[in-house]
Amino acid sequence: MKKTIVLLLALMLMSVAAHAEDVSFAQFEKTEWSFSSGAGAWSTDLRIAKDGSFIGEFHDSEMGETGEAYPDGTIYACSFSGQMSLGKQVDEHSWEIRIDKLTPDETPGQEIIEDGMRMITAEPYGLTEGDVMRLYLPGTPVEKLTEEMRMWSHLYDLEEAPTALNSWFLYSEKNDSGFVGCEMEDFVQLANPWKTVTAEQLEQLAGLPFGVPEGAENLVYRWMEKSSLAEMQFTLDGDEFCARVKPAALKAGEIENISGIYFFWDHEEAVKVGYCEGTLSLAKAGSEDWVELCQWYDVAPGLMYSLSVYTTDPDGLDLKAVAETVFVPAQGDV
Repeated sequence: MKKTIVLLLALMLMSVAAHAEDVSFAQFEKTEWSFSSGAGAWSTDLRIAKDGSFIGEFHDSEMGETGEAYPDGTIYACSFSGQMSLGKQVDEHSWEIRIDKLTPDETPGQEIIEDGMRMITAEPYGLTEGDVMRLYLPGTPVEKLTEEMRMWSHLYDLEEAPTALNSWFLYSEKNDSGFVGCEMEDFVQLANPWKTVTAEQLEQLAGLPFGVPEGAENLVYRWMEKSSLAEMQFTLDGDEFCARVKPAALKAGEIENISGIYFFWDHEEAVKVGYCEGTLSLAKAGSEDWVELCQWYDVAPGLMYSLSVYTTDPDGLDLKAVAETVFVPAQGDV
């Protein structure tokens, strides 16, 4: 949910002021909210459902915070969920929004070092449970906003100063935070690095096929040329899986995380997938969901593999067994 706020707001058309009596969370199902300086180093991003429940992420990259074990810097991050409710109408341009519940997905303060980078779980930034925020409608006159509100709504970033808000704006005086809400179809679209291909095309591009587990459905194959990264997504027994493979120059026993999944794992163990050394990791991903990740490295051809799954029943799932069916050895059976 990263966005270039300045460019986004510059391209948006001036919205017609919404009628305050019509405000409801159902209006925001296609809206993303971002609290950011606009520089890109940090942001807190939200999605709000029609019942007022929400999910979000915070990240802050501090490349200057380094150490001997993490020369590439430090990332503070967290994901979270919660519930908000619509309060009283304050005036013709604004409503109160109460943050009734806010729950981080991980315990703040946990720290891991991986691939030369330190990752620390943080508190959600810009939101607090119990806070009463103010929702401003598009069309709100700028003169009604404080200097802090104008800064967080990025009005100062525009070449010509507007006279009214051209987007939704959710502000917290307590946290000095402001979330700009924009329709997803209004976002400036970045080039998608993934190309959807057939299984045959992927084998030609990546040089190796994926094995397909018996009973797998909804198979989708993708290729990221820039990173030489191949991907196969599928569902099996109701769970969603993602397998990846890419060339990697590693030593025996080394692992490169190519899964795109980063958690503070509750459990990790060494495993073998075929003749390859690997790891199996498990973490809680929500109130009912778990994420499990199997990674292994095929030394001879220099190929790194990963297989991840989100599931509600980790005890009833043998991810290593699924990985055995996904893995097609370059040397044949060994």
